[in-house]
Amino acid sequence: MMTKKMVPKVAKPYSCIQDQEAAGKPLRPSVVIGVCTYKRNDRLQELIKSLNSQTGPIEADVSLLIVDNNQVPSVSHDLVGSDTHFPYQILHERKAGLANARNRLFETADASGAEWLIGVDDDELLETSWLSEWIRGINSASREILIGEVSLEYPINASPYIPRRPIAKPDAPKKSFVLGTGNYAVSQKVFSQDRGIGMRFSAEFNEIGGEDAEMILRAKRQHGLAYQRWPYPAVREEQRGDRLKLRYHLTRAIHTQRNGFHIAALHRRNKTLKNATPLAVMLTRRTSKSLVRGVSNLSVGVFWLPFERKTGQQKIGIGLEHLARAWAIIPFVLGIKRRRYGASEP
Repeated sequence: MMTKKMVPKVAKPYSCIQDQEAAGKPLRPSVVIGVCTYKRNDRLQELIKSLNSQTGPIEADVSLLIVDNNQVPSVSHDLVGSDTHFPYQILHERKAGLANARNRLFETADASGAEWLIGVDDDELLETSWLSEWIRGINSASREILIGEVSLEYPINASPYIPRRPIAKPDAPKKSFVLGTGNYAVSQKVFSQDRGIGMRFSAEFNEIGGEDAEMILRAKRQHGLAYQRWPYPAVREEQRGDRLKLRYHLTRAIHTQRNGFHIAALHRRNKTLKNATPLAVMLTRRTSKSLVRGVSNLSVGVFWLPFERKTGQQKIGIGLEHLARAWAIIPFVLGIKRRRYGASEP
């Protein structure tokens, strides 16, 4: 339930927005910050505290929406309300699964009249300029889907073989980046049924992951809504528990690549991707490239290990990561899917 204090502000009608634009008046976009959560109340509370510590100009009407995807509702108003000064709403989504939770987020943001949805994961920490930088992006970007950066932070006791990739400087060119919903923003043209194309996450990825990348690629390939890197809003994700082990990292690499193959096959099968390279050719090229890069980095790492131990360990880790991606062809061909949602996560 929501109290009067908690009701998010509704976006201005489109005619009103046009009138303001014609009059040259500055607009305050209606923005919903969305978080889907599952068994991470302690991390969620840390996230909300970092949201409450935002500085800089916040020229937008902002509200917070939390989708509790636990089997039994566990996110209380006491947990949220004591740590945020934004209007907020807590919803319980009974249907388990990544796609179900994210679709509830889209549907509720649409019903509220929000012009933009900014999303983060429940285990992240926001830098103090995060919100103001997102609002700057919303007001200046030319695309309807914006992808931010997520910085993974490892403590000293983490495996030295897990690749530590430094975050590129915001203005540095970057050809590739992760298509995910760890730190992102989408306009109502993406999620709204009445004022957009009403995109939703595919149920095929509900329990295995990859639903975010599939939705972003489908929006581009089927509807022409391209995505854009917007690296200025910074978030940090502190790695804990099993995530400090190399085994966890490699297992995740296998399943991420396997889901990527599944997306490629799905978009060829339903004609979302036009004039595509035959699937068998794409799989062969991708797997061969991963094998070559894996063996190359592994060899370099073994060579450097006696002289520059840290450099050698990182090269070995990168090599193993590429080999894990190559291995992903096996579970894909055999039709093996690992249920990830609901597993014990730190």
